[in-house]
Amino acid sequence: MRLKNICKVLGVVAALTLVGCGGQKATETTASETTTTAESKAEETKASEETTKAENTADASAINVFAAASLKGAMEEIIAEYNKANPDVKIALNTDSSGKLQTQIEEGFACDIFFSAGKKQMEKLKEGGFIKEGTDVDLLHNKLCIVAPKDSDTKVTGIANIKDAKSISIGESSVPAGAYAREALSKAYPDLGISKESTGAELQDKLGLEVIENSNVTKTLLSVVEGFGEVGFVYVTDTYGKDDVKIIEKVDESLSGKITYPIARVNNDEADEKISAEADKFYDYLKSDDAKKVFEKYLYE
Repeated sequence: MRLKNICKVLGVVAALTLVGCGGQKATETTASETTTTAESKAEETKASEETTKAENTADASAINVFAAASLKGAMEEIIAEYNKANPDVKIALNTDSSGKLQTQIEEGFACDIFFSAGKKQMEKLKEGGFIKEGTDVDLLHNKLCIVAPKDSDTKVTGIANIKDAKSISIGESSVPAGAYAREALSKAYPDLGISKESTGAELQDKLGLEVIENSNVTKTLLSVVEGFGEVGFVYVTDTYGKDDVKIIEKVDESLSGKITYPIARVNNDEADEKISAEADKFYDYLKSDDAKKVFEKYLYE
């Protein structure tokens, strides 16, 4: 009888233990779901804030110019010169990777002039009906180069032995400079199976070294200067006025392909007649000899 009662007690204890574990598991599951929901909400809020921030960069009272990150210095100087003769004309400059700018235009951000570091992005916008017909022009050319910090003792002398580096900094595949670099690597090392679409992880695996990917070419240069990448792929123009980096090699066009910068007027329904007319004038100025002198100063061809 005593043994039977003990068994009953043990049975009750076991049942309570199972209920307790089940309750704990349920609590953990609920907490996990709550955390996941909170994280998702936070991500949605962050994305919404970033979208709102990007939308707020558009100024309805200004000519909105979207230009590749590598053009920032030259464009700022050209805008300053233009405003000396046209002080009442407001020009808002938005610089980033051409791929990101393309996406912003496709998503409806107000833009009057698009200045890309690659033809691919311009062609996509033309196909989508975002570009004013007949306004796209191949305006500038650039060259890809491999750079290192000024005082670097890297053994890398060019793309031929770039695998000797411990790490390289490169633009993402959607960044024109990153695509040109992948093109050059694919031709320099044809047996590795590298393509313009290769991810950073794939490059790392194929080259056997650390790869630091960046969202635009300006960040790629900065990562080299700060020592994150032993060497990096940027444009020759990115080295203008920089005394903290050195060019190891200018990559031959037979490897990178011809680097062309097209410019065009963008269909902007938010611009009134006055802004649209001013945008036409500034677009023409960017193709003028005065603007050309500034671009050449910044090493564009």
